[in-house]
Amino acid sequence: MSKAIYDYSHQQIELAFEQKNGLYIEKETDYIFTKVLALLSTLHSDKLIGIKISHDEVAYKPEYLFSPKHKSNLFKWLKRLYATRFPASDLDFGKLKVDFETWYYDLGGTSIEFVYHDSYLLKPMDAAAALGISKVTLNKYIKLGLECLDNGSQHKIPKHAVELMKDPVYSIRMQMNYQKKKMLEQTPEERLLEITREIAELQLKYGKKTYQEAFRVHESQLDDPVDFYRWKDLAEELDEILKVAGGASGN
Repeated sequence: MSKAIYDYSHQQIELAFEQKNGLYIEKETDYIFTKVLALLSTLHSDKLIGIKISHDEVAYKPEYLFSPKHKSNLFKWLKRLYATRFPASDLDFGKLKVDFETWYYDLGGTSIEFVYHDSYLLKPMDAAAALGISKVTLNKYIKLGLECLDNGSQHKIPKHAVELMKDPVYSIRMQMNYQKKKMLEQTPEERLLEITREIAELQLKYGKKTYQEAFRVHESQLDDPVDFYRWKDLAEELDEILKVAGGASGN
């Protein structure tokens, strides 16, 4: 991207937000999003075969479109396009991928899939070894949101996902994107059944009804806090679904 195009786009974004002009904000958003998508695929072709996005046009959320957060994101991505700062390390690529995925869902997107070269994917045993954990713990991480591809016969894990699990901030962001995707793909009824089943498995494992009863020590003292966080998140999500269902039924 030339300096002239960068300056022009920057000015247009400033003007669009100043005038609260939704049409121009959408125009600049479409332009920057498309450019980032193309560069991600091109500059990381050693890792990516491509990126699949729902053919349905993204219905931008008005509350997000006009928000300071979106304006900041537009400037951030515009700056990256101008500098072409798309690092090639697995960790930095993973962070970039998570940031882009998060932005896509914030905008109102519903389905995005990254397709990787097989050489960029790890078998579960190799991923577990790289993380220094057992395959049992790896499966817990997958349930929490460690990026994992299921080809029908075996799970495969992108190399960057292993690196992201070592980063406290981005491991959480990766998990949050996983939860967003599941919420979009599942009906409330399907999600309720899945949560109920997972909580039942934890109740059987620990012989307790709640995570508070099962984990009475402080989080930092737990040998394996994965179950604690998973159970806590499931319980909170279950409460939220039941609240929404109760409100919808008029109770």
